[in-house]
Amino acid sequence: MPVSLEMVVKATDELKELLKIGDKLIVGDGISLTIVKSQHINMQAVKAGKRVGGLIIIAVLSGCEPLLSVASRATSLNDTSFNEVYRVLGAKIRLKSDIKLNQFICLKGQLPTKRIAIALQKEAAVPVYRDGGVSVVRINDLFKGESLIYDRSALQWIDNPHVLSHGNTNFLSIDDNDSDILGSPLNNKQVGYYPRADARELQNLRRILVTKAKMVRQLDDQITAGRLITIDDGFSQDSLVVLTSAHRYDTGALGGRPIMATQAWLSQLEGEK
Repeated sequence: MPVSLEMVVKATDELKELLKIGDKLIVGDGISLTIVKSQHINMQAVKAGKRVGGLIIIAVLSGCEPLLSVASRATSLNDTSFNEVYRVLGAKIRLKSDIKLNQFICLKGQLPTKRIAIALQKEAAVPVYRDGGVSVVRINDLFKGESLIYDRSALQWIDNPHVLSHGNTNFLSIDDNDSDILGSPLNNKQVGYYPRADARELQNLRRILVTKAKMVRQLDDQITAGRLITIDDGFSQDSLVVLTSAHRYDTGALGGRPIMATQAWLSQLEGEK
């Protein structure tokens, strides 16, 4: 899901009527979201002698909600595209930018989002929301174009050698002759088997985005997933891509202090480019 919204609001009679499952919300830049969860909860706060009730709301990009349910039938596509995959799985969105896909399989009872994630990984690609729509782009292309510039001191760096070794699996497969092994094991990498993957797909599977730093700023809607960030300390520059961004707006109406902040997880490309 390239865009989602989570919020907790007061459970007034008016909001209960407006925020039901299936209702749509229009947020910044005209993005349309559809509510997929609306749950009433009791809050700790007390007002006028009564406990304040709340509504937990979760909404996803409109048109993507069918992908959250397990597949009701099997889907098998060859020589296809991600636009076709989304359409066949019931999603009502049109990708602004698309790439070809050798094969896509989603069996009955499987979760479509997981199968799409696997297909994206085989193509070294990711979905991003930009310019008013969803696009599927190659990971390498995320590191091209204009970037936001920040000082190195604005980041909290993650220096954990185990993150890469755990996250980067070296996949192997069997050639069409059913005897030769495709791919070569690398030291200090997990090894996994990927059926019916060719040499190109195995190469793509090695390209992953690994979280290198976190950044917390005042609320900034420019910092979105897929955005290129340049870290400049006056001596060198590093290019990182926003893997995930979370924007928090808390009015303090339900207790606590007001908060307006953005947190971003920044990643670096690992694997052969």
